[in-house]
Amino acid sequence: MEKIGRYYRLEQLARLGLPNQIFIPALLQELHHEMPSHSNTFCWQNAQEMLSNIYDEIHNTETTNKFIVSMASNKPDIYANIPNWISQLDQPATPFNHYGKDHCVATFYKTILNPMGYYNSCLVPVRQAVNNKRLGVLMVHRQQGTADFTEDDCHKLQHISTIIAHGLSQTNTKHLSTTDGWEQGLLLIDLHGNLQHACSTGNKLLSLASCSRFDVSTKPTENDIYIFGDLNRLITNLTEPDNHKQAICDPTLTMCNAWGEFKLRGFLIKDLSGNRANQIGLNIRWQEPFLLKLFHRIRNLTLTPRQETVGLLYAAGDPHQTIADKLNLSLYTVKEHVGNINERLNIHSRADLIELIICDKSSD
Repeated sequence: MEKIGRYYRLEQLARLGLPNQIFIPALLQELHHEMPSHSNTFCWQNAQEMLSNIYDEIHNTETTNKFIVSMASNKPDIYANIPNWISQLDQPATPFNHYGKDHCVATFYKTILNPMGYYNSCLVPVRQAVNNKRLGVLMVHRQQGTADFTEDDCHKLQHISTIIAHGLSQTNTKHLSTTDGWEQGLLLIDLHGNLQHACSTGNKLLSLASCSRFDVSTKPTENDIYIFGDLNRLITNLTEPDNHKQAICDPTLTMCNAWGEFKLRGFLIKDLSGNRANQIGLNIRWQEPFLLKLFHRIRNLTLTPRQETVGLLYAAGDPHQTIADKLNLSLYTVKEHVGNINERLNIHSRADLIELIICDKSSD
């Protein structure tokens, strides 16, 4: 019997070849199914083992900026020893448990983690398997009143760090097709394009769309709605008089960066009497890569874990030999799995499998 790892869903993600700034958010989201947490964070590190980018699931811009400053500090301030402590970690560690042992850990906990609502966090170094090069730090956060991290939790996270390292090394540069999904939020602007209100998710997505990288060279608190080109045209089209002959084609703007593709869709706001407000609503959406949609939906099919993994890579377009190489299987075994998948689901081709996954239903 072929051995299937407990974290096979995370391993599936790591084999999809997603760009790392798309892979990490998807993995942190999936990690909640494996390890109870309030939120997860990942900090990338450069060749000098300093912070080079960060993704935090909650992404409060003010506290994230403090996180960045503390992690990358090389000045003689209260943060100076924090990056040194984090960079020297060779196994999972919790600042809460080190609170009384190291002054810099106490500073990190009191000034960064606790204000973000993270009562206890487990910091896990992520290293490249081949040369032990440090790639970053995974942080799993829990709130007050939840269980502390056990020794078993730390062992599990250490294993998960090897999956993350593998995924970061599998990135390919081919274009990713996207579909509606993932996350969306609401923004409100005035008729001049000035941002007036935003829900927390909308603010987070605008921050991601505004900046491909969050480090000491950027100011993540400056969310720029004009990162979406032609915003003025969208406002003009939406505010044209109702009897204007020019029809509004599609009030949607799109932009892409390292985090993926973002869409901004505008709509007029009226009161219940039909009077137009002096604001425009904007739905901001983080588009879901097609590969991730396959990943999220294939679990609904009645497949074994190995069939699910082979089926995912097969639906993603990988040739049989590529699947064999990725899974360390023989070509014959992969073809046998594909045949069993077709028989089990009563389908006959890769296209049939994709359709079945996307339609979100299995065959009788």
